[in-house]
Amino acid sequence: MTTPTVLLEAKNLSKHYAVSQGFLKPKASARALDGVSFILTAGKTLAVVGESGCGKSTLARQITMIEPPTGGALWMGGVNIAEADRATLKRVRPLVQMVFQNPYASLNPRKKIGAMLEEPLEINRDLSKAERRDKALAMMQQVGLRPEHYGRYPHMFSGGQRQRIAIARALMLDPTVIVADEPVSALDVSIQAQVLNLLMDIQQASGVAYLFISHNLAVVEHIADEVMVMYLGKAVEHGGKAELFSRPLHPYTKALLASTPRIDPSQRQEKIMLPGELPSPLAPPPGCAFNTRCPFAVERCRIEVPQLEPIEGRLVACHRVAEIN
Repeated sequence: MTTPTVLLEAKNLSKHYAVSQGFLKPKASARALDGVSFILTAGKTLAVVGESGCGKSTLARQITMIEPPTGGALWMGGVNIAEADRATLKRVRPLVQMVFQNPYASLNPRKKIGAMLEEPLEINRDLSKAERRDKALAMMQQVGLRPEHYGRYPHMFSGGQRQRIAIARALMLDPTVIVADEPVSALDVSIQAQVLNLLMDIQQASGVAYLFISHNLAVVEHIADEVMVMYLGKAVEHGGKAELFSRPLHPYTKALLASTPRIDPSQRQEKIMLPGELPSPLAPPPGCAFNTRCPFAVERCRIEVPQLEPIEGRLVACHRVAEIN
């Protein structure tokens, strides 16, 4: 059995933002990301799930080097990106690309598709105009676009076609990691499966790793190999897709999965209503961040922060996981 190739490793990754509380008041610190660790391996997909405000998009900005992390390490190609200088970042950045949520907003309406695809090559590669055009046409064919689309503008395409263009643009520099931030949520349901299957075909052919961010657990079940569940900037459960979907262990994961619509009546679960809303990252509750909404919380949960511990072949951060399962 061959050892999987590690392409990117995050260790205790954190991102804190200084937030103004008003005139003459000290700034508060919002912990958008608070000590997250994971590994991305070649040809595999790690899905990150959780409700809005849990830190998914902040994590994407750290991985794509849009923002520097506040703490922790981010290893790629033997380099700790969190501490790298500008020259190193310039060399490593092309290896991580991003597919954004909204294909109607992520494409420049004033640029033709061919020029849009060739732009990354023009900036980062020493290729002739003919070589750039050939690569753009080859990439268009790979994602299911026709050669005559080369000279057209984004408004002339459907949403699904625009997302194919966005995927082609992300692949132009031959990245090893692609961060897909809700890449199908803006598309019709009938088109979502086509785009997901395209992403899976590309992964099988190239060995690229995906960090797939989504709130749609049905989509995650289709594409992911591993799943990391986040709550208020922390990972609360992390494991293989099959194990996590068939037997969730953390109370928050149970509630998320119970809210997913199922066609098969035998797979439907009783809904779990979580009281209240996600706490503010400016004032997280002491102890376990989930204790204010958890039906199983006890005094220890309100005092002591649970750590991710290996249980049943996955990692779970819950003091009472053995008692409630």
